[in-house]
Amino acid sequence: MIDSGVVSRFEVAETRVVVPPQLQCLQTTDATHSPFASRYSAYRHPLRFSSEDPGNRCDTYYLSPWMVMAVVDVASIDRFESPLQGQDIVEFHYRISGAIEIGGSWGECRIAEPSWLLWFQPNGCDDASERLGAAQFGRETWVSLYCDRAWLDQVNERAATRLEAALSVGESAPLVPRYRTGPHIGATLPLLREIVRANRDDPLHWLYACAKANELLYATLSNIGIFAPLDDAGRLKLSARDRRQLQAVRDALAADFVVPPRLAVLARRAGMNYSKLCSGFHQLFGETTAEFVRRQRLEFARELLRTTDLQVQQIARRAGYAHHGSFTAAFTRQFGYSPKKVARNTSSG
Repeated sequence: MIDSGVVSRFEVAETRVVVPPQLQCLQTTDATHSPFASRYSAYRHPLRFSSEDPGNRCDTYYLSPWMVMAVVDVASIDRFESPLQGQDIVEFHYRISGAIEIGGSWGECRIAEPSWLLWFQPNGCDDASERLGAAQFGRETWVSLYCDRAWLDQVNERAATRLEAALSVGESAPLVPRYRTGPHIGATLPLLREIVRANRDDPLHWLYACAKANELLYATLSNIGIFAPLDDAGRLKLSARDRRQLQAVRDALAADFVVPPRLAVLARRAGMNYSKLCSGFHQLFGETTAEFVRRQRLEFARELLRTTDLQVQQIARRAGYAHHGSFTAAFTRQFGYSPKKVARNTSSG
């Protein structure tokens, strides 16, 4: 316990839950010492929250050599922040309450209760930082399944195809995180409540958690097409109306790229779910919404560099970048040279 003198603060740290000795026969190898377990450990810093309630939980279940499950139920009074290191891990994040924010120079992803996030960060992609436990959102309650991507590809060919479609960002896209979000699939909500409310003192608790995790994965993979419905050619189905609405979304982002409208708001205006908007936008225009906004910002910034005598930091702010370093890194990746290398032409004629 950490005593601040005003509020009792209890540290709720990530607790590793492993197969009990009497059930070790159910695992072909020790899941806690598998290569995947090592990759999960490298993925982020160990979860850690502060709370006024010592009964809160932050458990990580090492269920198999290719899957880990995290169960968090914390009335957090501060934030957990950690860089994310790409490990070819597919994360199925099921949020019941609270919010998650993941950002980097590629853009940002933010979801609030209740919603679902499919997240994949390829090996070598380390441009992401995660924030959890914002006090203004109250209680943090969520379940995540962390799965080995190669293993998922072998589970079921159709599910693997759907998953690839949901995570696709194009062959020419740079090394960036891939994600989709949307409302909970109906079948998952009862499972999530059962997992969070399970009696951890039950001697068979690990067996129960393992069974529910696999059922949750089954429900998700069986319904993954909701997030990436495909035609016979393996492409997302887009009606003429969908195309018109996606063009309107693109126009809205182009008109206000410095502080763009939230995609959830644009999705409601377009009459389509968030995931379909993201997938359809990429399919129709060849880039994600984040890539489009970033390109608009950087082209705007380059024009300011050419035609004004503003300092680079001032231009970064005008283009929507809060941090000079992030702007410089994004600009250099986009154009192949730094902002300082842009030739100035500020003569009034």
